[in-house]
Amino acid sequence: MHWADRIAEEIIAKKPNKEEYVCASGISPSGSVHIGNFREIATSYFVVRALQKKGKKARLLFSWDEFDRLRKVPTNIAAICEDFGKYVGMPYALIPDPHGECSSYAEYNERQFERSLDILDIHPDTRYQAKEYLSGRYSEMIILALKRRLEIYDILIKYKTQDSSEGDRNNYYPINLYCDECKKDTTEIISVSDDCEQITFRCKTCGATKTVRVRDYTLIKLVWKVDWPMRWGAEGVDFEPGGRDHAAENGSYTVCSDVAKNIFGVEPPLFYGYEWLSIAGLGDMHSSTGNNITPETVLKVYEPEMVRWLFAKYEPETPFSFNFDDTIIRHYSEYDKGLEAYKAGTGDEFNQSVYDYCTFKKKETPAKVPFGTLASVAPIVGFNPELVKKTLAKIDVPFGDGDLPRLERVQHWISVYQPSKAYKLLAEKNQEYFEQLSDEQKSAVKALHDYLAENDKILEKDVQNFLYSIINDPALTKKENMARQQGFFKVFYNLLFGLDAGPRLYLYLAAADKNDYLKLLA
Repeated sequence: MHWADRIAEEIIAKKPNKEEYVCASGISPSGSVHIGNFREIATSYFVVRALQKKGKKARLLFSWDEFDRLRKVPTNIAAICEDFGKYVGMPYALIPDPHGECSSYAEYNERQFERSLDILDIHPDTRYQAKEYLSGRYSEMIILALKRRLEIYDILIKYKTQDSSEGDRNNYYPINLYCDECKKDTTEIISVSDDCEQITFRCKTCGATKTVRVRDYTLIKLVWKVDWPMRWGAEGVDFEPGGRDHAAENGSYTVCSDVAKNIFGVEPPLFYGYEWLSIAGLGDMHSSTGNNITPETVLKVYEPEMVRWLFAKYEPETPFSFNFDDTIIRHYSEYDKGLEAYKAGTGDEFNQSVYDYCTFKKKETPAKVPFGTLASVAPIVGFNPELVKKTLAKIDVPFGDGDLPRLERVQHWISVYQPSKAYKLLAEKNQEYFEQLSDEQKSAVKALHDYLAENDKILEKDVQNFLYSIINDPALTKKENMARQQGFFKVFYNLLFGLDAGPRLYLYLAAADKNDYLKLLA
């Protein structure tokens, strides 16, 4: 059973007669939203799909936590705006866009992510929390939280290890109050009326001192561990995933569940903690530091359905990495193989479900040229689609319009991340290298040259079989012959490219124009 189906069954068992189930997720637009954050929304998305598959009405709710404060300046923003630090303490939605493209810093980051969601064919019911707070929608809940602030304090402190004092308790208020003069949260609450309808505060940044009506003053936000459970009730949330830190013992979910039940009278939703993703060489991703790879970046290399496939195949608590090395070729190969099994109906139950959730094209879609094949052939002809088509035709591999997006991704991958794979033939024969070869190696070069020169149409498998026939020694073990293959391939690569490694040799020799390379093997 797929993990999303299992979670859907748990949700239904908990509330079997609910008319519509709500699966929620939320992200703070503290910077460019990284691909790791996509797990937040993907997990809920697949559970919604699982509920719908079971005949239930379900909705994907996505919240932008854009009324949170800017805590620090991301490194990529500091590079383009030296004085961005002056906005620390302001809500993301009220900070100007340093790029000058959107109405706010929050909107710039939100639009970037939402464009990727459109490409990934995920269309949630979106809430912009600045709009919700500024509309006064949560005023009653803010007043309730102020009235029960001491109870909230007792719940929060119950899960902390540090000592607390009666003074701390009496001075605790479960809100962030932004100053309407400077828009910062550097405010100090002086007093709150007995009915919690009025607040007097002083801003430590601009010095403003005011008394305001809570219902009219909309620059008030509940602190996160009160805000989260409040919204569970406001939206009727049945399921919401969160990072592994929230799932820890005495972590945020446990604390917020206590607040939900005992302050707001709300039954907390089913919760699943998910593991972080990483990018090879960068470690964990964080939007607030600028150390991230966005979905937009990933989609320039991975096809949309493949991105969905990776998130669908791994259980939420299982970590995985996005690598921009040869791992991509393996990912494409696994995806293509699984897709063909899915279309044929021969995949196992789990993988059939994975492809049900990740694909949004008809099963009749023809198979595409393997990513690895394009990566070997396309650089030879400068990634020109027509020349790629003609070159692949030499090895009986059809190339159509449906392969163009994959070709573009191959070109981007090689150009940006693997420029060393844009192999170029030597202009002249590598005579100096050839002279220092052994007699056996020279004989192998001559044999390969003659075979290629004498045969007009050669398939990839023919070249592969011939190469192994002149390299392998029947008297040696498989391991010993593999070592011989590596040594001889190194010879051929040096004669062709002046390098110890190169494209898949038998594919290259079968697909490339022999007139370009035979002189180098002569």
